[in-house]
Amino acid sequence: MARTKRKTNPVIPAAGAPVQAQKQYRAAAYARLSVEDSGKPGADTIEGQKALLTSFIESSSDLELAALFCDNGRTGTDFDRPQFEKMMEEVRKGHIDCIVVKDLSRFGRNYKETGNYLERIFPFLGVRFIAVNDGFDSSNPLDIDSLDTSFRTLIYDLYSRDLSRRVKSAKKARAERGAFLSPYAPYGYVKDPEDKNHLLVDTEAADVVRRIFQMAADGAKTWQIAAALNGEGVSSPKNYKVEAGCTRTPWRSIREENFWTGNLVAKFLRDERYTGKTVYGKRSRDIVGSTHTVKISRNDWVIVPDRHEAIVSEALFEKAQICMREYREREVMTGGGNPLKRKVVCGVCGHAMQRDSRKNGSYRCVMKRLNTGFDCSEEKVPETDILEAVVDTIQVYAQYAVSIDRLLQTRQEQRQLDRKQVQRQLQTLQSRKAQLDKRLQDLYEGLVEGEISRESFAAQKKALTAQAEEITRTVLELERKMSGSDDNSNAVIEKFRSYAGITALTREISIELLHSVTIYPDRRMDIRLNLADELEALMETLRRESCTA
Repeated sequence: MARTKRKTNPVIPAAGAPVQAQKQYRAAAYARLSVEDSGKPGADTIEGQKALLTSFIESSSDLELAALFCDNGRTGTDFDRPQFEKMMEEVRKGHIDCIVVKDLSRFGRNYKETGNYLERIFPFLGVRFIAVNDGFDSSNPLDIDSLDTSFRTLIYDLYSRDLSRRVKSAKKARAERGAFLSPYAPYGYVKDPEDKNHLLVDTEAADVVRRIFQMAADGAKTWQIAAALNGEGVSSPKNYKVEAGCTRTPWRSIREENFWTGNLVAKFLRDERYTGKTVYGKRSRDIVGSTHTVKISRNDWVIVPDRHEAIVSEALFEKAQICMREYREREVMTGGGNPLKRKVVCGVCGHAMQRDSRKNGSYRCVMKRLNTGFDCSEEKVPETDILEAVVDTIQVYAQYAVSIDRLLQTRQEQRQLDRKQVQRQLQTLQSRKAQLDKRLQDLYEGLVEGEISRESFAAQKKALTAQAEEITRTVLELERKMSGSDDNSNAVIEKFRSYAGITALTREISIELLHSVTIYPDRRMDIRLNLADELEALMETLRRESCTA
């Protein structure tokens, strides 16, 4: 919400009346990001808050940015925050007389303590308070209405969280009684038209589910089951729902088509609901209002047996699980240490390519085996070629990191020299300020003693005060420069530097650095590293700084 500006009737001074100078406030910008904000869509950021507050202060004629304070990863339910305490210390010293925040929730989520600061502490200390997006400015008496609105919003947020907890508790109680609470019925079932929390068997789809379990129990691999179903023209779960007239389905499509895949088959084989159980609480939203969910430990699931008709028996389900475990164990024994596992992707269809351990190892796309409608090349790409390309790429970025580190070291040395110069300037300015203060004192004494006239006193005082204010502004600017961090460490640089001498790709390095290797029909490779964008951004920042220096 943009900051609202209220229209007021201008007060026109009487003729000859002196025009009162506008008060200048030394403003502190306060930004806060808590852990509860991290999963929200369009989540706020510290940098975004900084930009907003800085722009607001710079555009306000009566505000001057004195300092910026940021509490990252701090809760808003209390005020025990390092940067907040530092800011309040500056307020008590008289260095700050205005605090600017993005909105009240950034200042604090405890409405009682927030109200105590706004209604008692800040007025006592003579501190002006501005919440930009809430349109609140304590210097405007009319803004009490906007404050009330902001508090109501804060209270509603707390109420929403409490309501969410109560709704979750009620749903869990229903799940413990065996109610089916998912929005969609699993493939093989339909919702009972007389009771939406109960499942009925869908005969046609259930036959496919039984076949999947039987094939798995007989030793077929998941991709073989998927290929067999696609070859026979068995509708995928999504297509089956669409053909039945359902427009809302939980299954995502690959391209414009939808077909059986090994992953989809594996998902069905792990679903205990086919044995007649209801299962609730496998995932949960970690933050109120967030679409992000987290896995929940199986010990905390709600599992109730015999709540609907089983499609497969417990014996068949367990036999399929045993076969799947044996297959996974063989995979671990043969390729568990494979550094390229699930990293090599087909450039045509975007599907993970499959590794063939025979003939020294190679990768190829197997989507044609699942669906003949794909145009993917089945040409094998040697594993050694891929590994060599990945190692070369990591080495290039490692050298980038070494070069950047040298530039940062040089910049830090220059900053240290600049700081020494700034310190000398501060000492000179402080000495001049002391001299001005002494001259002002002498001036007052001269007026009291009758040594100078009031007119002369006023003129000299005005000149000396202007000089003192200019020195104060200069000192604040220099202190701001001095407050920059000396920390030259950078996690991204250190990470790449540690792999400067890499000669082979291990599973550990792959998990940490390698995002994906996309292979196109002409064997061209697109290698993406997890931290490459951050390193390139840092390089670009240093380049711009060197150009403007």
